[in-house]
Amino acid sequence: TTGVEPDLISQIKEAQKEDSEIWTIVENLNKQVEFRLDDDNVLWQNTRLVVPNDASLREALLTEAYSSPFSIHPGSTNLYHDLKQHFWWSGMKRDVATFVSKCLI
Repeated sequence: TTGVEPDLISQIKEAQKEDSEIWTIVENLNKQVEFRLDDDNVLWQNTRLVVPNDASLREALLTEAYSSPFSIHPGSTNLYHDLKQHFWWSGMKRDVATFVSKCLI
């Protein structure tokens, strides 16, 4: 289980439809073996849901994962490893490190 609300997962899937970076990946799927579309036209990177380039959506995902009852306020490495099991976006590791450093202030 991701520890992330199903509603947020739905928002991510909906937001994919509006994201130009994601459409670029979709248009080049034949060259990108690690990406695939499922039956609902949702983009995945192997088994990980691709999160659109939407700062508020990524922030919500980070906040939820960080404050999840399953996490014991992990450092950025642990949070990154937890999230990357289920989600993918370009620059994810950097975003997680930035987010955690803000939380620790």
